[in-house]
Amino acid sequence: MIDAEDAYEYAIDESAMERNCDMWFALPPGYVEVPFRDLFASPDSPEGARVVEAVTSLLELVPQEKQAGFLAQLAQARGLTLEMQREGVVSFSIGAHEADDGTMLESVVTLARREIPWTPPKLAAVRAATARRNAVPVAVANLPCGPGAFTEAVVELPAEADAQRRSLYEAAAYLPFPDGRNLAILTLTTTAVDAREHYRDIHRGMAEMVSFDNPLPEEFKAQIPESEVEASVRAVFG
Repeated sequence: MIDAEDAYEYAIDESAMERNCDMWFALPPGYVEVPFRDLFASPDSPEGARVVEAVTSLLELVPQEKQAGFLAQLAQARGLTLEMQREGVVSFSIGAHEADDGTMLESVVTLARREIPWTPPKLAAVRAATARRNAVPVAVANLPCGPGAFTEAVVELPAEADAQRRSLYEAAAYLPFPDGRNLAILTLTTTAVDAREHYRDIHRGMAEMVSFDNPLPEEFKAQIPESEVEASVRAVFG
């Protein structure tokens, strides 16, 4: 029996209930997924409505004086939509967390999927991590989803006019699919470089929640609609 104070609350996205889904992950509190593929959709369309809902949820996380900055991040993401799709990004999330001093820390999480030549999973993770330019390999670990490799980097951003030079902290996890032909890349970036230990823990926790086997409770699995092929076979053979 689970104590009520220790119980977790979670929401299941519609995509997790699709028959062809083969990768599952979870976002921790403070993060909101933005349907970046729909950022150009009309606000009156179902896709546009999802964007409006996500943006509204984001703005509820941050103080009013920080909301303009978040909207600027979304505008930047809108301009990078095609590039993210080319890079295989399947999920884009923005996070807001309050620091000990009361300031608001912002971060971005992306999950990408990339096809690779067949490679043993552990070797695929190591190769991907060591190939990342300007990143330091941190660890190779056995995760619930299989072997994974982690890197970190602190990148100097170009200075803007009349602004101080800023740095960007990036943590990446390379998680091969069991088939050895696909690679999931989970990346967290933030300008809050001084809080990188905090974000390192968040990123590692997210990597540990990635799964290539459906982790949903059986009562939810039973609600997943069968594919057309399965329906055809059942219709013929019962």
